[in-house]
Amino acid sequence: MTKLFKVAKYEYTRNVFTKKFWVALLLVPLMFILFSLISAFISFRAVDKRPVGYIDKAGIITQAQKLKEKPGLFDIQIEFVPFTDEEQAKKASLAEEHQGFVIIPEDYTTSYQITWKGNKPISEEVLGNLKKYITENLIVNETIPNRARVEEGVNLRLESLDGSIKSAGASWQRIIPPVFIGILYFVLVMSSGTYLLQSLVEEKENRTIEIMLTTVSHKELMAGKILGNIGVGITQLLAWAVIVVVTLFIFRAQVPFLSELMPDPGMMAVSLVLLLVSFVFTASVLAIFGATVTESQEGQQMIGIIVVPTLLPIYFLSVFMNSPNGVFAKILSFFPFSSPIAMSLRMAFTRVSTLEILLVLVVQILFAIGAMWLAGRAFKLGMLQFSKKISLFKLFKKEAGDA
Repeated sequence: MTKLFKVAKYEYTRNVFTKKFWVALLLVPLMFILFSLISAFISFRAVDKRPVGYIDKAGIITQAQKLKEKPGLFDIQIEFVPFTDEEQAKKASLAEEHQGFVIIPEDYTTSYQITWKGNKPISEEVLGNLKKYITENLIVNETIPNRARVEEGVNLRLESLDGSIKSAGASWQRIIPPVFIGILYFVLVMSSGTYLLQSLVEEKENRTIEIMLTTVSHKELMAGKILGNIGVGITQLLAWAVIVVVTLFIFRAQVPFLSELMPDPGMMAVSLVLLLVSFVFTASVLAIFGATVTESQEGQQMIGIIVVPTLLPIYFLSVFMNSPNGVFAKILSFFPFSSPIAMSLRMAFTRVSTLEILLVLVVQILFAIGAMWLAGRAFKLGMLQFSKKISLFKLFKKEAGDA
């Protein structure tokens, strides 16, 4: 047992205590945040925020427009400028000072119809701001109980048919935690899992594995390597969690929708536990590949076999949204590669029974234990066969354990 932990410590320190590891560790979330901000900024900049003219023939605009002095980072405010006749409004639009102009007819209070005039269709941003501005003026002299609360609109609460409340908010809010879990899982597989596979193949290629096996058994060596890489994965998770929390804290006031992101703690806990268990399984599978191939290039090709099933829930996202308790969604929940993302999506869109969650967790633990055991057999069979590739089917034969 002492040798096992020494191997685990060696695998952990050789990866974590390097500049390359920390550069990659910090670079992934920072690049993700940076590209997200750049994408949001480009989208924000693409929105035409020039003023819009209006001609109020109905005489309903009596209140000055309320514009925020310090709008949020991505708040879109459209200023509405009054005109007395169409020629002036048209001239300003042709000069590209304004996007266009709106005509509010005399019979607006009965027809509720307006006319937009411009060289391009009215945008959603302009239409949304215009509706809000007209509504504010229409109800200015009306006595409405709890008026401020009425203007805020409704709060959406999502509830399953059996009466258990699952979440509050729109679909885009519910899908963010599963997407976050998916990104974490994918990066863990592509980084920590790859470290394990590469180290095994390289040690076989340069024959250092022969020296290691003179002091430690093949079971202790394989288990230690897997345990060490799990530690690397947990280190990554903790570091990214700190970065995410700090980012949310810094940008919470500037980006309003961040304050609406309140993932269910129970759902996140289940998702993270499944992520770690599935990562043990995935790391063990990569260890099997590392023990059976003979060249680093072959090992790299094997990673693609892992990536595709891992992202299956994302490919079939519509299935989870429309039928989260369907047969296909449940199958992917029990499939070890896709389990973390599949269960996260299902819990985001429906109620999953506690019994089923426990059953999925037990199945994943059994898969992980089986994969670790099989990795030990693969390592024993292929540890000294440097130029001969070991068939995966041979691992399941009885003689594989005796080779």
